[in-house]
Amino acid sequence: MKRKLSSSKGMTILEVLVALAVFAMVSVALLSSMNNQVFGLQLLENKTFATIVADNQLTDLKMRSILPSASWVTGEEKLADRTWYFRYKALETADDAFMAIDMQVHATKEYDDPIVTIRTYIYTKK
Repeated sequence: MKRKLSSSKGMTILEVLVALAVFAMVSVALLSSMNNQVFGLQLLENKTFATIVADNQLTDLKMRSILPSASWVTGEEKLADRTWYFRYKALETADDAFMAIDMQVHATKEYDDPIVTIRTYIYTKK
């Protein structure tokens, strides 16, 4: 009596290794994407808070009717449990009735690589 060999229903070792390799590549791509997303959120948070600081300082200048000088004026503001360092200066425009103000917000006191730079224009004639 001859026995009939039954066909195997499992996976070969090669198929298992290929499946593991595909899973590993997909996992690395997913982790990299998640890391980029977290970094992007931190950057967005920093830019948002730095923009709030710049807006606060420009509003303060306008409310106190301060016209800045042509040299950098520096300061710091506490917001969201951090100290933000800002600086601003005035720039001449083609029209004498207007003045440009550049406002920069930095994460460090060295004032290198600003997080946000805003230029606004104010009317100076009364």
